Amino acid sequence: MKLKVAKKLVPMVLLIGIVFAITGLVAAKGGSTVGYIDMQRLQNELSLFQDLQELLQQKNAEFNSFGAYLQTQQKNELNALEKQKEAELKGKSEAERKEIEAKYQEQARKVIKSYQQKLEAENARLSSEVQAKHEEIIAKIEATLEEIAKKEGYAIILEKSVVYYGGVDLTEQVIAALQK
Repeated sequence: MKLKVAKKLVPMVLLIGIVFAITGLVAAKGGSTVGYIDMQRLQNELSLFQDLQELLQQKNAEFNSFGAYLQTQQKNELNALEKQKEAELKGKSEAERKEIEAKYQEQARKVIKSYQQKLEAENARLSSEVQAKHEEIIAKIEATLEEIAKKEGYAIILEKSVVYYGGVDLTEQVIAALQK
């Protein structure tokens, strides 16, 4: 019974500690104003995020197209290997056939691995483009929040999902500033 109470008590004590820490930070910065933003609303209303979604769809289409191209190339290369193997197998003894099979099986593995690496490299390249755009958007939001905080005296600005009570919603101000 004591263990169950302790399990419930520890998170409560931690939460209270975090609240006191935030309160201490707010007081230490000389302000008493806490703001918050609704990231979900920003994502729904800002054209920056809509542009990001379009870029993501475009990069997904590029990736799918590239994947289909690679798959065709791989299939063609494997078919060519199979034809070479069949030609080489004609008139060979059982021992020679096993050796030839093993050789071509290894070549096929190398071909498959090569195309897999190409696909992974393209995925990484396209993902990094989308990530760079996302980071650019977040940097704009952070710069806007910093301006608002300095101008209006906010000591701390949080994301709405971590605010249980209080604070001032700055979402509209951020949307207005970024739509200029």
